[in-house]
Amino acid sequence: MFSLPDYEVCLCSQAVLEMASGAVQVPKMTEGYLGPQAKFDAYGLSLVSHSDPIIYMQESQEEVEIILGIQPGTRITIKMISYERKQECNEYCLIRALGPNYLFLIRPPVPGFYKFQIYALPRDEAGPNMLGVYNYLIYCPGSFGNNPFPKQYPPWKDGCYLYEPLSLPRGIRDPSVRFKVLIPRARDVQVKVGEEWNPLQQSEPGVFEGNVDFSQGYPSGAKAKINVKFAGNNYNTLLEYSL
Repeated sequence: MFSLPDYEVCLCSQAVLEMASGAVQVPKMTEGYLGPQAKFDAYGLSLVSHSDPIIYMQESQEEVEIILGIQPGTRITIKMISYERKQECNEYCLIRALGPNYLFLIRPPVPGFYKFQIYALPRDEAGPNMLGVYNYLIYCPGSFGNNPFPKQYPPWKDGCYLYEPLSLPRGIRDPSVRFKVLIPRARDVQVKVGEEWNPLQQSEPGVFEGNVDFSQGYPSGAKAKINVKFAGNNYNTLLEYSL
């Protein structure tokens, strides 16, 4: 888990925001690190947004969304690393798929630079290891608190899309929280909170939605899981919220 208190007092000399001049000193990256990697074109990938591999967020901007065009069946994953802390913080990126595009919603927890690395592997290539295809460097000047996305298990990255909720606050006691997800090939979708199962209803092909009651309150560390049945009688956990 990303450690916020230590991070807030850790600033790298190569990544200092010079308040007087408004200039941002960009960290020095290894030659060839930023931008498309060797397999980007060969895998048929395309940049739908952010053609510049260095992204500067605004002071008031809490999130940024990168959109990548892919070929059908391409598997995708990411790695998000705090440059100053040299620490992974993947829980601050939500991966979603919509049509031929993968969308990466990024919500940096504290100010600083972040290395954002995208990995891919076509359906017809043997795995299990995916290859790096594009690297970004993201600068976030604003501070919006610790608000991670739900944990995403591997099956989630196979064409799914989360409409809501993008996150759940700690200590939530809301009597009616709306859930809506797109999960292709799902037969049954349930939100499991503690030991309680809450079915979502299919409103259109692949789309499941419904309201879940959190009013009774749950102890710190409790989980809300989106569990999905594809085939057979077993459920797979695709998303996991920490309450």
